[in-house]
Amino acid sequence: MFRFGLLRAAGPPSRSPELYRALWAGHSLESKLSYAPLDLEPRADWTKWLHEAHLAGWSGFNATIPHKIDVFNSVPDRTAAAQAIGATNCLVRTPLGWQCHNTDADGFWEGWASNWRGYQPRHYRAWVLGNGGAARAIAYALLARGFEVHCFARAPRPDFLGLTQLPFEATADASPPDVIVNATSLGHGTQSNLEPPITWPDLRGAWAIDAVYGPQPTPFQIQAAQMDAQVLDGMPMLRMQAKKAWEYWSGMLNIPDF
Repeated sequence: MFRFGLLRAAGPPSRSPELYRALWAGHSLESKLSYAPLDLEPRADWTKWLHEAHLAGWSGFNATIPHKIDVFNSVPDRTAAAQAIGATNCLVRTPLGWQCHNTDADGFWEGWASNWRGYQPRHYRAWVLGNGGAARAIAYALLARGFEVHCFARAPRPDFLGLTQLPFEATADASPPDVIVNATSLGHGTQSNLEPPITWPDLRGAWAIDAVYGPQPTPFQIQAAQMDAQVLDGMPMLRMQAKKAWEYWSGMLNIPDF
């Protein structure tokens, strides 16, 4: 039996279980693969919890809001991607404990690029709203592909990929981007009626991507559409990071392809 879980805070139902069920459909071990959301309170140190999870036989985890950075800080065995980003969304069981990885960066990029349909950025300028774990991965993906990344957040955090972090108010004086990404939790769960407090730029011909997904457009998505942006919600990123997490898990745990 291979048991996987989602480390998350209590909130709306996650789409992750259905994504993994779809990935596993027809697999020779389908009946032995399980995935369950785990609603857990934030904690600075996950060492004890992860040790108990290892003893309990868990195979791997995804981590999402608000746990990505604290879990990363609690797991010293890290892939190069996780180390560079400074956050994790994916852990796998090892003989001695856990290894953390990050599939958010590639998941974001491939989810966006698969929707380009001939689009080419004009200035390679991006605004990233927020500075949590998802924002770190998204900024990393954009930097790796030559974008000039501007980060706006409520308050700065230590070492955000070497980037200057500015308050949301600074968007009033910033040059318009080719892509603006909401990587905050605004629009999600109990904050579903909120959007980042920014001064909206001219978005004609630009993209607006929301890391949040749900059955209804978020205020960020609605406002971006009114500004004539091409709007994408968080589902393409979610699908791609899940696909890459499964590739990582199955490779590390020697699970056959099918």
